[in-house]
Amino acid sequence: MLLFSILHTWLFHWINLKSVQFHNNWASIMSILYIQHIVADCAWIGQRVLLIQDSFTDPFESDLFIRLSYIRAFCLFLGLSILPCLIIERIYATIHISDYESKLRAHIFYTLLCLLTIIGSITSYTYHKYESSLAIFTFITISSSLGIMGNIILLNLNLRYYDERSEACLKTRYQITENIKVCRLVNGIVFSMGGFNGLMCITIITDKFNLSTYTSSLSMFAFDISAIIYSTVFPYVCMHYCKNWKATFLKLIAKFTRQRRSVQPYTTPESINKAGLTLKNTKGEVMSEYTTDVYFQQLKLSWA
Repeated sequence: MLLFSILHTWLFHWINLKSVQFHNNWASIMSILYIQHIVADCAWIGQRVLLIQDSFTDPFESDLFIRLSYIRAFCLFLGLSILPCLIIERIYATIHISDYESKLRAHIFYTLLCLLTIIGSITSYTYHKYESSLAIFTFITISSSLGIMGNIILLNLNLRYYDERSEACLKTRYQITENIKVCRLVNGIVFSMGGFNGLMCITIITDKFNLSTYTSSLSMFAFDISAIIYSTVFPYVCMHYCKNWKATFLKLIAKFTRQRRSVQPYTTPESINKAGLTLKNTKGEVMSEYTTDVYFQQLKLSWA
């Protein structure tokens, strides 16, 4: 099961980099999420291998087992702290809305990477050195709640920009549209997968209490199941909101299945029912004739 999880996660890590759905900073932060999960699974496998060895008695007397535990905790808490960093990246995208799409601004990613590394290191050390995990749970809960609130604010702000800046340049309009799509993606992840995050945090706290063997085993089982379900379903939730992800995934499936595509006859422009053609905006609303003309005028200016 863990080997499947590693291969499955690596597949969608590749799709994330290949499809280029959003800005490079966003894709890079999402890559951290996939990489940390792969590393955590490898450490998990290493611990299981140690436990089944005949010469292995007490896991807490093995330096290697404890180091692998530190690595797993580092990856776990780093992953649980990524949501606020994704929102911080979108705040920068909203502030620099006129040119964020055309400039790399890699320093944003590296700054957030350093922040996540520090958070993961401190929380992993705290988790192993102190009896109570309440401080870690409080930190993750508060930071995630602030991230969710920030995402809602950014979504409403960019929707307002979308209505107010109908005649802005295409770069600005593109960035506003991307911000809206990202915020909706985050909302979809939170509302569909947030329960698994909460369950994992609760099991982390209960692990530090003096529970019975049965309760402790049940808590660990709940954590393992939540982690596996989350890592398996999460990419498909993202793919629902990312057309490029879906297109890349379907192309890959077609290569392996060798699915034949039917060739459609060429249709001349004159045979198309022009009355049935409609253009829709980011909100899914049918664009008016005036808005459509403005859009193509801006397109001609950008290509000139």
